Amino acid sequence: MAERPADPELEESTNRWMVWGFAAMVLMVLIFPIYRFYEPSSREADREAQLEFLAEQGSDIYAVNCASCHGVEGQGGIGPALNSQQFLESSSDEQTIALIAVGVPGSLMSAYSLDFGGSFTSEQIEAIATFIRSWEDTAPDVPNWREPLAGAPTVSPDTTAPDTTAPAASQDTTAPATTAPSTAQDTAAPTTTATLSAEALYVANCAACHGADLEGVIGPALAGEGAHLGDHDADELAQVVANGEGGMPAFAGTLTPEEIEAIVEFILAANSG
Repeated sequence: MAERPADPELEESTNRWMVWGFAAMVLMVLIFPIYRFYEPSSREADREAQLEFLAEQGSDIYAVNCASCHGVEGQGGIGPALNSQQFLESSSDEQTIALIAVGVPGSLMSAYSLDFGGSFTSEQIEAIATFIRSWEDTAPDVPNWREPLAGAPTVSPDTTAPDTTAPAASQDTTAPATTAPSTAQDTAAPTTTATLSAEALYVANCAACHGADLEGVIGPALAGEGAHLGDHDADELAQVVANGEGGMPAFAGTLTPEEIEAIVEFILAANSG
């Protein structure tokens, strides 16, 4: 078979492509470390932006659907305190999503997923869980996070006041024994210590029926157009909250008189604005 004649032009073209190919390979080798250096930070920035977007969406959904039981800032109420170190450390994002989706059987926490008869899509549930997780860095220590209202302690003067009763021998020479109880009463701590603000107390105990903005839900509106307070003054309203009225339950066994007074003042303030 005859040998093919040399083709200088083809050989030159082949060599040129080999040079370009080698140059491209060298360029890729040089670019790869730069890509490895910048890409993780770029992905992290995109992830943070996505989480912020989800948290913002979740904040709006939470305020409308969750705040009445868990508190405006997650401090808890008739539902557990979600803005707490204990909850956020014990529940992963997947567990929080599951709790929202399927609810907690035997409790007031119903299922919110469309798949279980609720009203939220999986994206909305993820947004709420992301918003709750955004509290983690500043979450307070709440040991009684499961039942936060039970943590509003009733402080007994006998256990908090300093013992001002003098020994028997001293009483004979310094003051009548009958003055000791008065002294102890003067120096005792207040009978109750409110751990929640008036607004938080209202949200935790009243908003589920009367609305987070007092607009009324299954209970009458307490402020704004259509407000139904009747001619009740502050004392009468306090009696209604304490003892119930119509279909409204009594809160005397749940709230202290000071807490009931705070809720009444919050309602009246909303009507005076």
